[in-house]
Amino acid sequence: MKVLIVDDEIFIRDGLRTLIDWSEVGFDEVLDAKNAAEAISIIEEGPPDLIVTDIFMPGMSGLDFAKQIRSQHPHIRFVILTGYEKFEYAKEAIEIGVAKYLVKPIFPEELKETVEEIREEMLLEHRLENWNEMAKTRLEQYKPIIAEKFWSDLLTGGLSSSAQIHDRAASADISLNYPAFCCVAIEICKLEKVYERYGQSEHSLVRFVIRNIIEELHPQAVIYIYNHSDTVLLCVLSESASIPKWTKTVETIQSTLKIDVNVGVGNSYEHVTSVWATSLEALDSVKYLAILEQTGIIRFEDIPAWKKDHVEYPYEEEKILLEMLRYREQLSEQALEPFMQKVMIQNPSPPMIHLTCVQLLGAIYRLVDEYGIDSIPTFNQSLSRLEELASYSQFQKLFTELLTEIIERRSRHHASFVSQLVDGAQQMIQERFNDSTLSVTSIAQSLCISPNYLSRIFHQQTGKTCVEFITECRLEEAKKLLLLTNRKNYEISEEVGYTSAHYFSSIFKKNVGHSPSEYRERFSAGPLQ
Repeated sequence: MKVLIVDDEIFIRDGLRTLIDWSEVGFDEVLDAKNAAEAISIIEEGPPDLIVTDIFMPGMSGLDFAKQIRSQHPHIRFVILTGYEKFEYAKEAIEIGVAKYLVKPIFPEELKETVEEIREEMLLEHRLENWNEMAKTRLEQYKPIIAEKFWSDLLTGGLSSSAQIHDRAASADISLNYPAFCCVAIEICKLEKVYERYGQSEHSLVRFVIRNIIEELHPQAVIYIYNHSDTVLLCVLSESASIPKWTKTVETIQSTLKIDVNVGVGNSYEHVTSVWATSLEALDSVKYLAILEQTGIIRFEDIPAWKKDHVEYPYEEEKILLEMLRYREQLSEQALEPFMQKVMIQNPSPPMIHLTCVQLLGAIYRLVDEYGIDSIPTFNQSLSRLEELASYSQFQKLFTELLTEIIERRSRHHASFVSQLVDGAQQMIQERFNDSTLSVTSIAQSLCISPNYLSRIFHQQTGKTCVEFITECRLEEAKKLLLLTNRKNYEISEEVGYTSAHYFSSIFKKNVGHSPSEYRERFSAGPLQ
């Protein structure tokens, strides 16, 4: 790496050259300039990684120089030196994006510590850039939809019998020949701080880096990593989770990304039919840590309160309530009764009642987000009300009022909302059908809804599935290219979004009734230009 020292006094420049061993802190080339103009000429020949500049120089001040260079080379770090400790200067330096603002006289330890800190920031940024490139490459090599659907169904309770699980796994070419199955949930904590550090648009990259670390540290144990939510990754392991190994994993994530994560460990089971059970245990464990506002690792079997007073969560009753929210026009007064009775019959303690209600509240608001319903209390407002309640009837009243209001809002806005979503999906497909990475999942992500929901409303509105509409757009364009150009089949295949010419030919013949070559020969009006 290269450093450039800019100061109008030669003895200052010489002093900074020798004040520390620059090679020891990672900078093998040290250049200097007596003013901003000379420094700009040096930068044009080859930008340095770090610039150390005085704030007061003839011609152009250090702050103006930093502002100009940062606008052209935002990757260059700046350290500003001054003999005056004024707040206005420090404030302007921060606004420009200066890494450090040091007041003279500068001591060797202070300069060395500053430079080492900047070097570590640059190395971390470089690693993140590399991971970003790796992420883009890997995302292009998307997994088969059938495999993704298998793991999604298995980890959400959609598959129950052993025969059903093994049949679906075989059709996806997935091996389940493992001695044990255990799930570990990794939750990203304090999401607002993650957004503050990396930006909301880079959240997927943060999750990718976490996945990469897990795969590197547990290469033999990890069977699959499932995106359970924006903040939770669910790892399926082929062995019991080792607490020392996962402690190291947490430390690596924290040291690499400078963020906090929670890890919940489910029990280990011999049979694949218990994968859903261990996944729920892992998820319950991270929820337990979140409620206590703690960070770290916890095994489901080590949760002390649940050993004495564990509440079996009524998932089936929750599912029925959510189905009511989706499809019913009104809610009966007894709608919540089965859920609450399933909880109360276990004689739970107040903390367990509260925990169950928080879990239900989260499920309801995930559905609210899916529908884009607004003008209702926020999750935090409802959670605050929940914190104040202490009795069974109060809990029931809170949820009944909330669910009734959601149904009323959904009924008024759902029809136009669905039409807008489907129109948006159709427009996106028509504009991007030639993108080979286009899929129901990527379209749903762009619209901020789930793939299953998009598939359902798209078919309801158009009578076609998303995949059928994508295929239709691609084949219509392929027909035009076959009749109006002399391009080869594999060229047309790539141009309309198929990476495999063989697959393109198969799809074309299945839908059109002729192979591409037969179609061109049969319907072409004459020799192509």
